[in-house]
Amino acid sequence: MGDREKRVPDSLFKRFLIIVIVMFLCMAGSLALTDQVVRKISRHSMESSNEKILRQIDAKTTEFHNSLYSMLTLLAYEQTAYDYFEQDDRQRIDTYENLTALLSNTTMIRNDIAGISLYDGGGKKLLGVGKDFDVFGRIDLVDKLTYSDVFRPNSSSEVYFMVSYPVFDLMRGNYDRQIGMIILWMRVERFASYLQGTALTEGEHLYLLDSRNVVIAGEREQEFMKLDQSHISSTRDSLVQTVEQRETGWRIVSVIPIDDLYGGATMVRISILIIYLITIAGLSVLLYFCYFLMIRPIRRVDIFVRQSVTDPMARLKMTGTDEISVLAENLDHMLDEKDEMNERLRHAQRELYELELARQQMQVLAYRNQINPHFLYNTFECIRAMALYYEADEIAEITMALSHIFRYAIKGADIVTVEQEIADIREYARIIHYRFGGRIHVEVAVEKGAEEKKIPRLILQPIVENSVFHGLEQKLEDGTVTVSVRRTEENGLELIVQDDGCGMEEEEVSRLLKQMKRHSLSKSAGSSGIGLANIYHRLLLFYGEMNDFTINSSPGKGTQVRIVIWGEAREKEALHV
Repeated sequence: MGDREKRVPDSLFKRFLIIVIVMFLCMAGSLALTDQVVRKISRHSMESSNEKILRQIDAKTTEFHNSLYSMLTLLAYEQTAYDYFEQDDRQRIDTYENLTALLSNTTMIRNDIAGISLYDGGGKKLLGVGKDFDVFGRIDLVDKLTYSDVFRPNSSSEVYFMVSYPVFDLMRGNYDRQIGMIILWMRVERFASYLQGTALTEGEHLYLLDSRNVVIAGEREQEFMKLDQSHISSTRDSLVQTVEQRETGWRIVSVIPIDDLYGGATMVRISILIIYLITIAGLSVLLYFCYFLMIRPIRRVDIFVRQSVTDPMARLKMTGTDEISVLAENLDHMLDEKDEMNERLRHAQRELYELELARQQMQVLAYRNQINPHFLYNTFECIRAMALYYEADEIAEITMALSHIFRYAIKGADIVTVEQEIADIREYARIIHYRFGGRIHVEVAVEKGAEEKKIPRLILQPIVENSVFHGLEQKLEDGTVTVSVRRTEENGLELIVQDDGCGMEEEEVSRLLKQMKRHSLSKSAGSSGIGLANIYHRLLLFYGEMNDFTINSSPGKGTQVRIVIWGEAREKEALHV
């Protein structure tokens, strides 16, 4: 059982830890997925941008081809050049200078043209201006504009390529008859400008290759170098994109390192990684505070609950405004209320015990004074009748008063009206009047409306008796005992018994009050019968704490006993005799 209880708080923390770990794993997977998506988007963006650049280079190459085609068309079908293909040797001598001047002007207009050569329909060279390279051995006729691969003559460090343009007998309507061919010997410098400044990354390589994979334009140190096919094929370390140049038959090739390909996503990836690290740090802090703000207080409450069995007076004493602290505070409050309830229960048991003692005391008093009530009543009536017979009116009146007092003391309920209690005091006052020869007077003042209020029986008469025998009997002069009853606010009742007797010192009053409140009901009876302590404890039994019992006295001035009660007296069947 103990091991299981120890595992309860631990398992809660472990479950929360598992949740956090799962969240970490989900975040790690999400980070990896996000990285893949970012890499994919970055690669796609890079490929699209690079594709556009390659298309722009292709468009420039096409533009070059179109301008070259237009120039060759004008040159080939210019009348002087066109006629030169069909003239004999004598006629060609006459037009040679004009044609040479035309061709020279053309090379001057375009500085990328190194030379121009004319061939007849049989492949025989007719005329040449500028450079003329005999690197191909025999020149074959072509039926459309054709670009050759690049070459480098042995006597030159420059790189060239050849452009062949067929000339047909169009002016005479013989469209299928080829009368000659124009060859341009071209420099490759123009194409380098097409590639310059177009790379997306620092590591990207752009090439213009002929059909043999020889570099026409590209990095300076690689021009006229033949690239191996593996260098222009996509691998794990590089991305290769190729655009076929339709007019020239060449290729535009882009080689981008993989690291550069994803370089654009580096900042995005770093930003996402920072966000995830901040989130992980937040979860770690949450786990830390969850342990110290939730798990540990719950464990403390659990340990306290198990230890409270052996130490009922222990308390958590946790301060704070969070739910666990409020729960601990309520738990302490509940234990305090439990202790208070136990104390009330013990007090109630003590009250029941004292109530039983009161009942037994009243029975003893009844047995002492009520051996045969009817016999005593009849005896009192007999004495009264004899007194009347012998005309002793005082004896008859005293006997009748004593009979009424005796009947009131041992008969009836424990709760009586103020009017009944005052009537008993008046009977007692008659006896006191005759006993002390009229020297002691008992005066009664009851406020209108207070007569019907309910009070316990024999509350006022013992106090009046104490005032007579302890306050006025030793006084030589006349004395007066005043009994007043009036209503107070909130349905209360004030009872005051005041005499002008000898009085008491303040220390004696304090001692009397402490002794009266300290002694139990069983000790208050004593030999003196129903005294002040008995009255005080009976008030507690009937009213609980809803009463006020005070004594004020001054030497030579008298004593005042004041009782204030609130509410209604509780019926106590155990006191019925």
